[in-house]
Amino acid sequence: MIRIIAIFVSLFSFFLMSIFLSSCERIQHAIPPDDLQTTIKIGFIYSPPDPGTTRNGAEVAVTFVNEAGGINGLPIELLIRDDEGDASLSVQHANALIAEGVLAIVGPDYSAIAMAIAPTVEQHGIPMITTYPTNPKVPEGSDYTFMGAYTDPYQGRVMANFAIETLEAMSAAVLTEAGSTYSEGLSNAFIEDFRVQGGTIGIESHQYYNTGETDFTAQLTEIAAIEPAVDVVFLAGLGPEFPLAVKQAKSTDFNISATFLGGDGWDRPDLVQIGGVAVEGSFFANHFSPGGQLSERGSQFVTAYMEQFGIPPDGPAALGYDAATIVFEAMRRATDLTPASIRDEIERTQHYNGAAILSHFNENRHAIKNSVINTIKDGKIQFYQFITP
Repeated sequence: MIRIIAIFVSLFSFFLMSIFLSSCERIQHAIPPDDLQTTIKIGFIYSPPDPGTTRNGAEVAVTFVNEAGGINGLPIELLIRDDEGDASLSVQHANALIAEGVLAIVGPDYSAIAMAIAPTVEQHGIPMITTYPTNPKVPEGSDYTFMGAYTDPYQGRVMANFAIETLEAMSAAVLTEAGSTYSEGLSNAFIEDFRVQGGTIGIESHQYYNTGETDFTAQLTEIAAIEPAVDVVFLAGLGPEFPLAVKQAKSTDFNISATFLGGDGWDRPDLVQIGGVAVEGSFFANHFSPGGQLSERGSQFVTAYMEQFGIPPDGPAALGYDAATIVFEAMRRATDLTPASIRDEIERTQHYNGAAILSHFNENRHAIKNSVINTIKDGKIQFYQFITP
């Protein structure tokens, strides 16, 4: 009998040890005792030089929180990593940052990279808020991944509504970067919503171009030949190709009179430099505009950003600021500074008011938030319209 009891105790002890070992990987990321802790580490992964300014926005957020006394009296230390636009390198960075004891990760800047990192943060139980990614699939399969930006279906719907309701457009052509998850997803979202609202987009009206392309004669010839002429051209691009396409479309070779529309990828500092006067009068969805309807905290962000970097913040900068600030506010609300508690408080975020205004995170951990529509006027990107979700 004693032998049986001993075996039972041994098996039960083994069971308890297994549970402990399976969870210790997450437990080890709890904040160390005060006498061992000098800073609170937050990881930041980004892709310079484009967009690059997400880092600037996050640094402003760190300045604000540290000037206010940090978290529990400890300053935030932002551990910055450049992923060079490489998903595998970004995963390496995420693993290294977690090994260094970060309690959360802000970033990365692109959807494909975020989807590559998501399994890592899920495995280790480290919350992550992305900056620039807009693909709705980013948080799939990871309860620890949140999107700081609105999704492509949302901005596609915003631009379809704008085209029909504000511009009174009834026909559209679409130019899409082939093989780009961003460009294809956003184009499809625009097409679906534009058609639902009664607009027409013919098969011949949807043209594709390749990354690195500089001559768009074939695509623009098809669009210019459409009768009657289309009212708008939706061009979802990220790289330098799309302003070149607009420039060629407005040249005397084609004289395409349609208004060009785009998504948040148009928020480039070199947009006017590349596209010249051809991009005047175009419109695009964006996350933020320093000339828009700003709250008090939004104005404080703009002022601090300009003092620190000498230029107004763009959309990616605002996304970097807001993603980092949401993490810091969640940490202040958390009952204990563990990644799990921080993650839960991020999920509970409501009515966040920063550079932009975020209502909440939905059940898919997508950000439900305001947006803006910018235009190009007098050679500058300018605020045009404020959009509520």
